[in-house]
Amino acid sequence: MISTATPKPRSAMLMALVIVALLAGEMFCLYDWHGANEALYLSNIRQASQNWLDQRKITDLKAAVARINGLYLRLQDPIVVGQNVQQLPSLDHGGARQNSPEPVAIQDFAKAGFAAVPGTKRRRESSVVFELASDQLEFHRVVPLFAQEENSNVFLFIDHLELLRPKITEPFAEHPTALQSRLRVRMFTSATQ
Repeated sequence: MISTATPKPRSAMLMALVIVALLAGEMFCLYDWHGANEALYLSNIRQASQNWLDQRKITDLKAAVARINGLYLRLQDPIVVGQNVQQLPSLDHGGARQNSPEPVAIQDFAKAGFAAVPGTKRRRESSVVFELASDQLEFHRVVPLFAQEENSNVFLFIDHLELLRPKITEPFAEHPTALQSRLRVRMFTSATQ
């Protein structure tokens, strides 16, 4: 039999309270999840910016590797006592300053194995000229040395450069070959002499 009696108001109130409690619990959970997601979002933004800074530092370090390798490449060079005097620039230059101290860049070239000789300079020129020569450095050692010295001194200018491979060396040799390196370097000074 079907009862036509109306439901009791207590059960309706209880059902309404349960539904309201479920909705309130769901709203609380959603609000809590939203707060947690917002914190994770801010953390992700911070981490992304930190990753970008780290990537930039890595790029800068990779760019500095060539400079650092060029700087310390000379430490691996063997010390050679004798040099072929016939192939070095002549020491006979009229008008060159023989008694003046050499600039630091020229001393660095000399430490690397170059013979440095003061060169002739033109009248009214505000630079000191040095002629450098070596036949004991390989290409992979000479080029970083040039780059390092030219980058470390604003007033250094390589005027003329010759890199010659010895005639006895075969093309595409597998072993490093010492080149005959000749260059003219100008060091700009403040006043004409």
